[in-house]
Order: sequence, then C-alpha cells, then structure tokens
Amino acid sequence: MRKLTALAAAIALVFALSAGPAKAQTIATPPVVIDRTAVTLTYMPTGGTTTWNAALSYQYSPTWDVLVSFISPPTGLPSAFRVGGRYHLRRLSPQTDVFANIGYFSPSTGTTHIELGGGLVQTVAPGLRMYAVSTYNTATTVASNPYISTNLGFQYEINRQWAVVAGYEEQTGFGYIGVNFDFSNR
Repeated sequence: MRKLTALAAAIALVFALSAGPAKAQTIATPPVVIDRTAVTLTYMPTGGTTTWNAALSYQYSPTWDVLVSFISPPTGLPSAFRVGGRYHLRRLSPQTDVFANIGYFSPSTGTTHIELGGGLVQTVAPGLRMYAVSTYNTATTVASNPYISTNLGFQYEINRQWAVVAGYEEQTGFGYIGVNFDFSNR
C-alpha cells in the first residue's frame, strides 16, 4: 500500500508541475457528487448567466463507484458529458473518505480527453461534510493546455436522503449551490 501511495503522489506531483494555467470556461471543472449512490444538481451563476450541472454516482462495488455527469452552460457555450469511475481507498477513520477518480470528458465542441483526480471528504460535524476534489485534465488542443481544476465545498444533510451543497470552483472562480439526493439503502 505504501508503494501505491508513493506512486500516486509522484504522479500527482508530475501533473501539478506540468499543468499550465487553466482556461476560464464553465465546463472545465467536473461537478462533484460525494455520496456513493446519489444524484447532485447544482446551479452556478456566471456573470448574469447560469450553468446547470447534473452528476450521478452509483456504488458498483465496495471500492468502486461509476460516475456520470452533464453540464449545461449558458447559451452559445459548449456543453459537456463525463463518464468515469471512482476508487475509494481504505478509510483512515469513519469520518474520512479518500478517493481517486478517472474519467472520460466529451465536450459538445472540441476534442475529448481523460481526467485523473482525487479527493477527500471529511465529516466535520453531525450532518456536515466538507470536500476537496482536484482533477487533472489532459486537454491538449490549441485552445486549451492541460490544467488542474479544484472543487471545494460543504454538504449539509437535511434528512437521510436530502442534502444541500455549496461550493467554490477554483477553475472558474465562481461559487455554486445545489441539492443532493442519496438513493442508497442506509
């Protein structure tokens, strides 16, 4: 396990040092769904316009989740579809979830590419979780160099199935709000 952790850290360092500055586009940062089997819908106001994101996670096995998402930006900008997987590492504590993810990114215009990332979800109080997720995007077109995008946010559980989310996209500099519906058997 130590060798795997060291390898992952080395790869992350290479990605961090090789990624150029990010392009300001609303489809650049993947939406975040932190529950294992859930749907998250988010709304992001972007300078007088809006972006809607929908993300679905499904627990495929004890360690793997399937991820699917769609981003609908303001009129005239490209939308994006993502599909991928999330691997959960052994829990450090019952309040902590650390994961790595890989995804296929397909914008409505431009070229498709791969996304690699990881994240941390931490329970900070009963019903309140914070998350930090960073994703390396291999975009290699004339208009976009490889970049790293980061999502930071909180999820507050209203009841066993519903939660509200609020976060910040480092990539765009915008905040977002949303709802999360967990359809797992708790």
